[in-house]
This record gives sequence, C-alpha cells and structure tokens, in this order.
Amino acid sequence: MSGTMRRSSQWPGFRRTAGNTGARGFTAIEVLIAMTIMIIGAAAIMSMQKASVLGNLDARKTDIANSIARTWIERLQRDSMQWTLPSSLDRTGDNFALAHLLNHPTDTWFLPSDYLAGGNSYGFDILGRDLAAGDIAADATKATAGAQFCVEVQVTTLVAKELFRVQVRVVWPRGIGSAPAGFCTKVLDPTPDMTLYHAIYVTTAIKENPVQ
Repeated sequence: MSGTMRRSSQWPGFRRTAGNTGARGFTAIEVLIAMTIMIIGAAAIMSMQKASVLGNLDARKTDIANSIARTWIERLQRDSMQWTLPSSLDRTGDNFALAHLLNHPTDTWFLPSDYLAGGNSYGFDILGRDLAAGDIAADATKATAGAQFCVEVQVTTLVAKELFRVQVRVVWPRGIGSAPAGFCTKVLDPTPDMTLYHAIYVTTAIKENPVQ
C-alpha cells in the first residue's frame, strides 16, 4: 500500500469535464426557475409602481378639486353680496335677482354658466385654472384641451327669500387619461357615475346682506 493518500474528487455535485476540470454549469431547469422567479418579482414591482403613480395622481387631483370647490364657495358668497333688499331702509324692495348664481332655487344641479364674467369659469384645466367659455367644450380627448374639472351647483331653499343651502360639486374623470369628449357640457345628474368619475362636495348656507 503506497504511503501517499489519494484524495477523492467525488464531491456532491462535482462533475468532471474535459478541458474544464472541476467546473459545474447550470442546467436548463435551473435557468428556467431563476427566470420565472425574476419575472414574478418584476411584475410585482411594476404593479406597485402603477399603484403608487395612480395614488399620487388621485391625491394631487383631489387637492386641486378641493381648491376649486372652495373658490366657487367664495364666488357664491361674493355674488350674494348683491342681494341687499329688503332692509331697514327699504322694507318692500327685492333685488334678489341681482345675485345671478342664486337664481336657481329649484333643488336641481346646474352648471353656473351665468357667472362667467371677470375670468370666472365652471370648467378648469389640469392645473386648476379657469378656462374660457369657448375652451370648456373643446376636444377633451386631448390632454391639453377641454375641461378636466367641472363645477356643478345646487341651490336649495331653506327659508323663502331669506336662507339657502348651496352645494358645490367638483367632478373629474378617474384614471390617468384625459376627460372624455363632451365633458362639462351638461350636468351629470342626478349623480356622477362613480365608476367613471371622482367627485367632492362642499356645502354652505347663504342669506341676504341687507343694507342697515
């Protein structure tokens, strides 16, 4: 028996190949398993990114819609400043008609189209800026044209010619795409289709501002 010890090279997984002593490669099954795991992980990451983008977009649009709703509440309150009679100086007069936006006390939703003077509008672009009357009904299938947010108003009589409840509704399309053609050209009555649109509501009470 020789005094030298012969070392075995038969380790688990060891495969001797000509010209590449002791090297071991990946089998086709191992490569396919690795690719499958990588594809599943990539799909999960892409889904998370899509959800994150949609969440950020919805949050930004909701913030813009809130700002638009508050702006229109202020416009309605400013418009009501024209309603000053009757008062202690004129107990029989009535100038309620001067408050144009309030002259819809029918408890139905309407587009406030009778108050577009001074750059005011009921249609707004993607940045929340008032659109000119002629641009509201533009081709809204293009991201740069047409209203992306629409304001609708409801006036409900609480006390005849004394107190009104006014609701402002701001509507905008769901998703990343632009608003559909014809958006903001008519009221989405009685309520917007919530599978297609988002909407927020702001309510205030308005009464006359009599001259003392």
